[in-house]
Amino acid sequence: LFHLCRDVLVDNIDCVEALGDVDAGIRKSLCEGLVARNKMDDHAFRVIYCEEGIEALDIIDCATITQDELASALTTLIPAGLKALMLNYCGRCFGTKAVDAIVSACKNDACNLFALSIGGAYLLNDADISRLVGAISSSLTSIELKACHQIGPLACNAIAMNFDKSLSGLTELALEEIPLKKHDLMIIASSNACKRLVNLRFGHIDAIDDEIMDYLLKACSASLEGISLSHTVNVSDALLSSIRRYNSSGSLRALTLTGLVKLTSVGLETLFTANIEGLPAPPALRKLDLSELKPGVVTDVVISLAAVASASKSGAIVSDIPVGISLGISNFGGLVHLNVKGASCTDTSMEKLAETCYSSLEELDLSFCPHVKDEGLGYLVSKLSHQFRKLHIWGCAQITENFLDGHDRAKSGGLEINGAWMKKSGSRSIR
Repeated sequence: LFHLCRDVLVDNIDCVEALGDVDAGIRKSLCEGLVARNKMDDHAFRVIYCEEGIEALDIIDCATITQDELASALTTLIPAGLKALMLNYCGRCFGTKAVDAIVSACKNDACNLFALSIGGAYLLNDADISRLVGAISSSLTSIELKACHQIGPLACNAIAMNFDKSLSGLTELALEEIPLKKHDLMIIASSNACKRLVNLRFGHIDAIDDEIMDYLLKACSASLEGISLSHTVNVSDALLSSIRRYNSSGSLRALTLTGLVKLTSVGLETLFTANIEGLPAPPALRKLDLSELKPGVVTDVVISLAAVASASKSGAIVSDIPVGISLGISNFGGLVHLNVKGASCTDTSMEKLAETCYSSLEELDLSFCPHVKDEGLGYLVSKLSHQFRKLHIWGCAQITENFLDGHDRAKSGGLEINGAWMKKSGSRSIR
């Protein structure tokens, strides 16, 4: 019924003047429907978001919204209590005019923004993001910038200076596809801006190396709960050493290492091996992503050590971050989300996961893992509790109907299997 009502509104958005008292989830769903049908224009934007009392401006694709319309809306929404600004595929809608509107609206301590996420804003220049950070730093705790190619040293300097002695502190920082140089990143890493970081994410930034990460991890060692690095090609096993050395508080719960081609199995084994003299305990993770590493790096030994470490007792408390770049972590022992896409693991890993994560594992990605067989997957599913909801097996041509139609939950349902579309029998691949 909800989807039917949403589709009616999307189809007739030109006839709608306002939504009234509707929560953020419904507004976002309407936005997604409009974007899917290429109807997210200025009028639709005004209908969904231009009302006082909106706390989160969250748009998945802003490419068809004009900058004048966005600037006008921000002038009204920010003084009225806007708390989160999350705009993706900004295109031309977020530039100097939009920044001017925010800076002007934030005068006299009128700003409550604590989450800023901007993606694909090719008009946003280095000076503008510097002004923006300076204007909202008193309340800002989460920054995410993606594919904004004019951002450089001024933005890094603004982050370093404005959060160096900030009372609230920056708790989340995510930078992806930003053409920063090592000197720019060192400005942030060598300041106190990151000392309260809880979640840290970098992606597709070639300037990120072991030295930069060592500075950052040392600065936020007491608070860091989530690290995500994807396709940062200049980090090596030295990164893994830094992760373990600076996790003395045991706070780390989520670790994503995707496409890091210089990592080795020896480095990963050292990260997760217990009782190494002079090093703190290995991280007891709830979310682990070791996808797209080189062949032979993610082995049965690596997965076994990580699973055992995750199931260890830890008194560390994981914070609840309501908005921003949450990494999806849990307070319970054992891995909850595991992605080993492209790994060299076998059924031995399935047995270890069944032993250590039977009451915690919710999602597992084994795509392009050619050595896992029907028997191993069947054993794993039979041992896991019903919290296990999703399995990805794309590229696993060796998995047959013996598992797909014969595992313990094939009839009862509740387990979604993605990637079994090559089944000869023609039955459904998603259960």
